[in-house]
Amino acid sequence: MASQPEYLAGLRQWMTDEAEYLDWDSVTSQVPAPDVWSRLRKNHQRATATISEGHFPQAFKTALADDPGAITQAYVYAVTVTGKQAIAWTGSGAGAESRSTTLAVQCRPKQPCALVGVFPQVAP
Repeated sequence: MASQPEYLAGLRQWMTDEAEYLDWDSVTSQVPAPDVWSRLRKNHQRATATISEGHFPQAFKTALADDPGAITQAYVYAVTVTGKQAIAWTGSGAGAESRSTTLAVQCRPKQPCALVGVFPQVAP
């Protein structure tokens, strides 16, 4: 299991390198604090996720329809993903629950997509 700094370094590789769009704080706020991470690591807690669906939220589709050219400046898309998260740890079976989150993803032409940030609320 990676340390919290190692995990954050791995996440950082998924992020856009365009500072004007990068929202690193929205991503790191989803990661447990170092003291909590240490306890989770000690108990060998593991989480896995299975994505069942992804879509553009209605508000994003409406904004894009109102101004289709606006996307060509930043190429940042809102995407809501839904699935199940399973959690297991030493001495315990796995628990699973449904999860949804809305991400900001930058997909410029002829470049790999990159994470921009995580929305504070799920967009339907």
